[in-house]
Amino acid sequence: MNTLNTARLRILREVAARGTITAAAEALYLTPPAVSHQLATLEREVGIPLLQRSARSIRLTGAGQVMVAHAETILADCETALAAVAAFAEEISGTVRISVFQTAAQSIALPALSGLAHRYPALEITIRELEPVRAIPALRAGQLDIALSHEWDFVPRQPDPSITRFNLLAEPIVAILPRDHPLASGPVRLRDLAQEHWCVAGPDAMSRKAVERVAQSAGFQPKIILESNYFRALGSAVEAGLGVGIAPAMTDMRGLDIVMQPLIEPSMERRIFAAVRAGSGESPTIRTVLDAMIEAARTPALQ
Repeated sequence: MNTLNTARLRILREVAARGTITAAAEALYLTPPAVSHQLATLEREVGIPLLQRSARSIRLTGAGQVMVAHAETILADCETALAAVAAFAEEISGTVRISVFQTAAQSIALPALSGLAHRYPALEITIRELEPVRAIPALRAGQLDIALSHEWDFVPRQPDPSITRFNLLAEPIVAILPRDHPLASGPVRLRDLAQEHWCVAGPDAMSRKAVERVAQSAGFQPKIILESNYFRALGSAVEAGLGVGIAPAMTDMRGLDIVMQPLIEPSMERRIFAAVRAGSGESPTIRTVLDAMIEAARTPALQ
């Protein structure tokens, strides 16, 4: 009887989702040769070609399409089974691997996790900082157990059946302005900043895409003079008089001589959520960490 390796099934799913071995390898933190080797092994295991390869492309065969169509159900069922078995453990134990991004680390993750070590001495938590664009693929690949992520208004995430999402909080987005800016005294419309120089995140960041989409709908293209994926760095640039920017309201700007005013017409929010692989959220160990984060999000540390 043929066997099916779920780790290799995850790799096949990523190749199908991303279209190339190179892109899948990057998402999985593997080398392209390693991905190719695992795919070839999977094909030997099932006894049928799953991929058609050429010098410049790769695509699924009919059998490969069927296999990928079943992949989400197979992988979720495996996670559900593991969670059900874990419920028989006499104590909360094991390792939970978490990714955070800067604001969520300060306001949610660290306050939530600080007390767990005392209450559950057999529970080990490892934390690494990853932006969501890297964290969700790492979660899907089985390299994380919980990924803190976010989405912005005007940049919605596509539904992903491979993950389950636990919403934590929504925070308003604010304009960051020099203290002597003419609009520093009240709420700001993005279109009123059309002639300003902008300090924004990099091209792949959701905040950058949100600004550009709102700006385009208002009939202007932001004049970008500085890029940084750290909102406090953007605040420092604004303080120095280089331009204006936006940031989530919980961003720690303490000590900077700037003004943060609500955005209006339109307003904008960022929604922070915890993601787990589908089926794994009922594992007692993972659920314990999720519950701590949900509780911490009710009173985030940075206000």
